[in-house]
Order: sequence, then structure tokens, then C-alpha cells
Amino acid sequence: MDPASGQKLPLHAFALLDSGDAFDVVAGAPPKDGRAKAVAYFDAKVTVKAHGAAPELVKAVKDEVVAQLLGNLQLIARLNAARPIEVDLIPPGRTMAAAGFPKAASARAAGLFWDHPTWPRARIGLLQTSLKNERALVTHEMAHAIARLAFTQAEQDSIYRLMLPTYRHRSWVDEVFAIYTEREFLPGFTEREGHAPGVYGLARQRWDERHVFTRFVRNLYHPHKRLAG
Repeated sequence: MDPASGQKLPLHAFALLDSGDAFDVVAGAPPKDGRAKAVAYFDAKVTVKAHGAAPELVKAVKDEVVAQLLGNLQLIARLNAARPIEVDLIPPGRTMAAAGFPKAASARAAGLFWDHPTWPRARIGLLQTSLKNERALVTHEMAHAIARLAFTQAEQDSIYRLMLPTYRHRSWVDEVFAIYTEREFLPGFTEREGHAPGVYGLARQRWDERHVFTRFVRNLYHPHKRLAG
């Protein structure tokens, strides 16, 4: 997202993040046309390559993205101004690498966001087998897309300034944003999710309703909701 577009379509969540006002409270109703605008965004800017997946699985992907976006019209507008996304539903027995994703990607990865500024489309890969049993998999990978496509560089840097002292690596901070995004749409993490390897389990164990980053994520997706505190 270029700085000019960011100025025209401000996201209040970053003002909260930069000011440190953890008790900034916004309360109201979700936008009445949020779902319609999120559906219109998906239809216009997201292409799903099913690779033989059942129509129900394709619909589930769309439904999860729409649910993630419908609370914030500014976020939808930013994504409409960004490059489109191509989603590959990787069939059983086929690897991410075989679908053109990095060969260095973990063989255990259930999903992957991959992008370069010169590409006409960003890419998301999702294993069909994982879509059936991994909660918030689409939400997680879409969070990576939002961070890269809808945030300006200055906004991305503000996230790193806050989170790098704790998580030390930018790639870890990227995952923490996606994990906190998951939690905004889930009632809680399971014990298995909390004991996932590396930063995935660590971030889930450290998640706290009162943390400023939790409040930032809530205000990003649901600016009408009251913040904790």
C-alpha cells in the first residue's frame, strides 16, 4: 500500500498503536453494508483455483475471508486499491513447491502467503486436507496478505517497533500478527494450538486480552467493538 493511499484511507488502529492509548474506547454497530462490500471485494480481487476441491470447500474459503473483513470498510477499501490475490487449494498428494511456492517452505506448512511487489497477483496456498481440520487457516494466511498489501511500510514498521523487542525476528512478528488475528475470530486457543512448535505456541500462550497489540488487532477488524479495559 503506497503512503498516499494510506493517508486517504486511514486505519484508526494504527493511531491507537502509535499513541499507546490502550484505553481508547470505540463502541457502536458494525457497518450495515460490510458484508456486501467484503463479498464484492472477494469477487473482484480474489481468484480461487480449486484444483478439484469440492464447491463447499471453495465457498468456505470465501466465507472465512468475508467474515474477516466485513467489520472495517476502510480495510476493505485498502484491499480494493491493492493488488489482487490468487488462492491455490493444493490437492492431496501435491506439495506447495509443486504449485510454484518456495521450495524452502516447510513441508509441514498447511498454508502459505507468497508475494513480490513486481507480481501482478499475490499468492496464497492452502492444503485441501488442512482446510477441513485447521481452524482459522484462511484467516491466518489472509492476515499475512493484509499486512503486506493493505498496510503502508510506515505502518508495518510501527508493528515491528512494538513487537521486535519481544519476538526479535520480523518473520516471527509477522506470524504473531496472524496468530492474534486468528484469536480475534476464535473463542480461544486449544491446548494443541497452545503447544505448537516455535513462535506459534509461544504467541498463543502469551496472548492477553489487555495487551496493546490485542487491542490494535481488535480495532483493526472490529472498530465498532469496545476495547478491553
